[in-house]
Amino acid sequence: MAMDDNESCGSRAMEPTSPKQNRLQRQKLQVFNQVLTRLQDLNLEEVKLPGFEDHLWLHFNRLPCRYASDVNVERAEDVLMHKRLLDLAEDPDNRPAFDVHLVQVQPMYNGVSTNTVDVDSSVKEEIPSIHPPPTFGSSPNLQALDIHDDKAHVNDGESDINSTSRTTRPMHEITFSTIDKPKTLTQLTNIISEIGLNIEEAHVFSTSDGFSLDVFVVAGWPYEETELLKSEVQKEIMRSKEQPQFQAAMNEPGQTSESGSDSVKIPSDGSDDWEIDIRLLKFENKVASGSFGDLYKGTYCSQEVAIKVLKPEHLNMDMVKEFTQEVFIMRKIRHKNVVQFIGACTRPPNLCIVTEFMSRGSIYTFLHKQRGAFKLPTLLKVAIDVSKGMSYLHQNKIIHRDLKTANLLMDEHGVVKVGDFGVARVQAQTGVMTAETGTYRWMAPEVIEHKPYDHKADVFSFGIVVWELLTGEIPYAYLTPLQAAIGVVQQGLRPTIPKSTHPKLVELLEKCWQQDPTQRPDFSELLDILQQLTREVGDDGEDRHKDKSIGSFFSSLRKGNH
Repeated sequence: MAMDDNESCGSRAMEPTSPKQNRLQRQKLQVFNQVLTRLQDLNLEEVKLPGFEDHLWLHFNRLPCRYASDVNVERAEDVLMHKRLLDLAEDPDNRPAFDVHLVQVQPMYNGVSTNTVDVDSSVKEEIPSIHPPPTFGSSPNLQALDIHDDKAHVNDGESDINSTSRTTRPMHEITFSTIDKPKTLTQLTNIISEIGLNIEEAHVFSTSDGFSLDVFVVAGWPYEETELLKSEVQKEIMRSKEQPQFQAAMNEPGQTSESGSDSVKIPSDGSDDWEIDIRLLKFENKVASGSFGDLYKGTYCSQEVAIKVLKPEHLNMDMVKEFTQEVFIMRKIRHKNVVQFIGACTRPPNLCIVTEFMSRGSIYTFLHKQRGAFKLPTLLKVAIDVSKGMSYLHQNKIIHRDLKTANLLMDEHGVVKVGDFGVARVQAQTGVMTAETGTYRWMAPEVIEHKPYDHKADVFSFGIVVWELLTGEIPYAYLTPLQAAIGVVQQGLRPTIPKSTHPKLVELLEKCWQQDPTQRPDFSELLDILQQLTREVGDDGEDRHKDKSIGSFFSSLRKGNH
């Protein structure tokens, strides 16, 4: 939730590398635009929120291309429902998240739906469409689900059409979202079976970050009792949750339903020590403002603090998810080069995060708004501070994912700290992640391309940051963010290093922004290089006395900036 220099990361112009990928990408983009247009025509409040278009595109990118080719564009509202369910499923307590609604399935004539062929008008008149069609009901790319001996499996063929006989009576569509694991589909079909429903059609999608979206068209329930069916699904889920095998299927890898019993039990007074009472916060001046929140200077128990407040009028599921993730990350970390978390208010509508106040603001503000500059010894001091903070985060399996000068803050003593963990994530056990995030000008090529990535993506961003400290320029300032992203990926574009740059610093930059992440150093290695270079700079006769205090280089910073 950075407050300045945010740029959209919803790429819709990246060219795939093969003809097939190119065709699928064009098809995905076409469906995305059709869905977006329909949602805009419906004048929904969610569609009016800033950044909605990017979030919708990320939803499409999160799912396989088959999702875009199968989805019924006329049911654009269902795409929003799918997005909401996937968001809900990120909380283990919500799994499986589900939705139930009424649909009308057209019968098949010679294996083809009446939705897609001309049928005698007298026949069509007997099939009144008083309810919406299924979300995926007219696609030739169905994945039919066969149930045999209480076991479920999905056919491998991509073009199989479910030939189950269709009736003119309305049916229900049940959509689930949960963790994508081998037993998940069986557990979901068991829920449907226990209620007494017959599965007429199923569509199973896996997301790039380990979740599933499973859509079933079912028969066997009175069409006028949809709300009662929702209640029965919820009851069956609650009954199933009592079974160990269901808990294992719905939990993340390595997660168990009970905490370990071999740890020391800490007494609790019923409240978490980082939960802050909003009444104890004193707000002073606003120091920054963004689309979704404002940043204030204030005090908490006589301590100067920064208060990041989410705007309640713009609150949505994505913002809440980002807020909870930031609190989850920040309350676990303690390091002198990471902005200190003090607490949070987690009771809507007063959602806010409270941190230590960084009186000298961001490096970005100093460089680009106040036209400040660094001499080499001070540049190295800043880079070392950042490396120490990032090394600590990576040792704790935390990937920042949006490392840039706007998220590097200075305290009153000139200590630089890593801040803003709105898009940070704890690294998965597999060691790689795939969701796109960050800001294009600082983003690693593997992240731009939606490829799996790990902590080395932060190292690439650090290289861009060091170049920015060196030159005082915005990376690729002569290009748009999207043009820069395409150049980085397709042409190996990197910022131009000034000829006068110290050779060891040139070498460091080139190591950091290697195209192959495995060739980039870790922050522990970068820290050794920077500390050695600091010693060499002193031996070369630089005036270190002027650089003992970083304060002289920030004298132009206004007090009160954060």
